[in-house]
Amino acid sequence: MLPARRGRQGPALPPPARCPRPPRAWTGGRAPGHRRGGAGPGRGRGRAGRVWGAGGGAGLALPTPRVGAAPGSSLPGRGGGRLKAAARRGPAAARRGARMLKSCGRKLLLSLVGSMFTCLLVLMVEPPGRPGLARGEAGGAQRALQSLGAAAAAPPEAQGPPGLRSFADYFGRLSRARREVPAAPPSPPRPPAEDISPRDVFIAVKTTKKFHKARLELLLDTWISRNRDMTFIFTDGEDEELKKQARNVINTNCSAAHSRQALSCKMAVEYDKFIESGRKWFCHVDDDNYVNVRTLVKLLSSYPHTQDIYIGKPSLDRPIQATERISENKMHPVHFWFATGGAGFCISRGLALKMSPWASGGHFMSTAEKIRLPDDCTIGYIIESVLGVKLIRSNLFHSHLENLHQVPKTEIHKQVTLSYGMFENKRNSIHMKGAFSVEEDPSRFRSVHCLLYPDTPWCPANMVY
Repeated sequence: MLPARRGRQGPALPPPARCPRPPRAWTGGRAPGHRRGGAGPGRGRGRAGRVWGAGGGAGLALPTPRVGAAPGSSLPGRGGGRLKAAARRGPAAARRGARMLKSCGRKLLLSLVGSMFTCLLVLMVEPPGRPGLARGEAGGAQRALQSLGAAAAAPPEAQGPPGLRSFADYFGRLSRARREVPAAPPSPPRPPAEDISPRDVFIAVKTTKKFHKARLELLLDTWISRNRDMTFIFTDGEDEELKKQARNVINTNCSAAHSRQALSCKMAVEYDKFIESGRKWFCHVDDDNYVNVRTLVKLLSSYPHTQDIYIGKPSLDRPIQATERISENKMHPVHFWFATGGAGFCISRGLALKMSPWASGGHFMSTAEKIRLPDDCTIGYIIESVLGVKLIRSNLFHSHLENLHQVPKTEIHKQVTLSYGMFENKRNSIHMKGAFSVEEDPSRFRSVHCLLYPDTPWCPANMVY
């Protein structure tokens, strides 16, 4: 209570009675009316209101609400609102933090358990595709585990330095066991899928009239002479002399030019004639190819002719890029592998029948015009890009676009096709010692033929290769 004022007007009036407010609970921090140092033994006054408390130490200042303050607000300005909001948010935020921490801990634990389980699977489970090696690795792992158990059971003086004393030692022993496993033996040759004969194969030889003597006569004297029934010659002009030597000569009536349209025209006729023949395999070669028919039949017998088989050798080291013309104003980029016609390629009848909507009749010409590429590229486009069948690569096919000197002499009899021509402005042919000199046999086809068929009448007798 404050002392009453005395004045001349009369006796002092008692001060108005005030009801003291009970102190509010404080959530932390210094109160707005808190004084530094202590208020003394009696009551003290804060900067914003009265100070409640007695005795030593600082009292708790209870500020007087401002005029216009929000109902229930007992702290001056915005500080009280912030403190109340903090008081309300505190427990909820703490609970959320605890939940997040618990969730993160659970996820971390699951990640560690999953990583350890994956490592154990990698070490102990047999990898597919290499059963022999996998069994050896599993045996090595078991031996390492047994050694680990034996080392743990043995007395310390019996274990010695080489013993397994830690998990790191175990992994080291396991790695050594894997390295000691012998490599898997090479896979055996592919077993025949079906028995076929040369009469099951349709070999199409593409040529032009100006090469009837320069190129076709060499083929007729060599490999075609033993396979006339299965060989069909597709040319662009009539030649009665050629018909007398070959049994199957088809005049395509296509242009003699070496253009995209002319090449696709001949390929379209080849495809239609093969479908009409009813044979199991279609093989295309050029007039500068030597075909080893025995090796070809052996290769094709490894695949069922009813399945989708497209086998040959690409001339590029990457897929060819093309533009597919969908309409006059709409084009779509495509890329695919194709087997070069210069080395030859083969297609099963099952796959050839699926090509019919894009290859039969005049459709092959329109398909080739759609991508603006030659005949062998169009074949690859239909098979790989349209039908989704992948090319089976075979290094047994050879064209003049590769260095033929690299074909080993001891492997010549195993090749399916050979070729000759120019490579990097040099004569390109098989390098072999044969029955004829290079001047007499620049293509080396006669020497190869005498190597494969030494009983040929014009081959020298007792020739050593």
